[in-house]
Amino acid sequence: MSAPAIRLNHIAFGPPAARILDHIDLQLDAGHFLGIVGPNGAGKSTLLHIICGLIEPDEGHIDLFGECLSRNSRKRLLGQLRFLPQRQDGIAAMPIRVHHVVAMGLNAAHGPLWRKNPQRDIIEQALERTGMAAHADTDFRALSGGQQQRVRLARALVASPRILLLDEPAAALDSPAQDKLYKLLRKLCDEMQMAIVMVEHDIAAISDYVDSVACLNRRIHHHAMHGETIPEQVWHDMYGDHMHVMAHDAHCIGCESNEGVPNDAAPHESTPHKHTPHGTGT
Repeated sequence: MSAPAIRLNHIAFGPPAARILDHIDLQLDAGHFLGIVGPNGAGKSTLLHIICGLIEPDEGHIDLFGECLSRNSRKRLLGQLRFLPQRQDGIAAMPIRVHHVVAMGLNAAHGPLWRKNPQRDIIEQALERTGMAAHADTDFRALSGGQQQRVRLARALVASPRILLLDEPAAALDSPAQDKLYKLLRKLCDEMQMAIVMVEHDIAAISDYVDSVACLNRRIHHHAMHGETIPEQVWHDMYGDHMHVMAHDAHCIGCESNEGVPNDAAPHESTPHKHTPHGTGT
């Protein structure tokens, strides 16, 4: 049996009297798609930064692929991980072609842009996988928001990562573009056995695609597998009184349907049910 792709062991961050993260234990196997939800200031982005080595935890340690992330193993292990942060780079304002953007994800990508990249085949494969091959020579600035996000994802994929971390990747996308992105991420998990951790603000939007949802606010209050109902008390513990009833898909992971409405209702059947808190984010 192979080791988990990610194992967080008693992770804590911040001063003892005011922890940003406290006692985080989490395990993620290869091919698992995890969604993380929680209110503003819950520590979601901080947790991603800790996993990818940008921040060192004050307590606990991280195992990647069964090996402790340390000074000696850091470069080798983190080389198998890619992170798409919430705040995107300034490429959207640069006169640069799509295949050059993707080439930035290669360690060997350097030199004048007009020279043919010897790893062009890898770049083309990444663009093909993200459905952007037809736009390889397009000016990046001319793309829609959803297309630009797919190109950024292709830039991460050229390194063939085994772990992908994403911080609200669909925040600026409309609903159809969000669905396309989530479907692509689901496909990466299934076909490449990539482990994906994605912070998102709307549990309903990701429910069709993720394998589990971690409810985070300083600590993990609940980790719900697909088909599991999240107790209402968990939402109150995370969001306080900022909760109300909304109408959206009755099959949403972790949701509790109204009386008389089955949890296994047909996909995209809009039915009033409880769970969505008011006011979410990173």
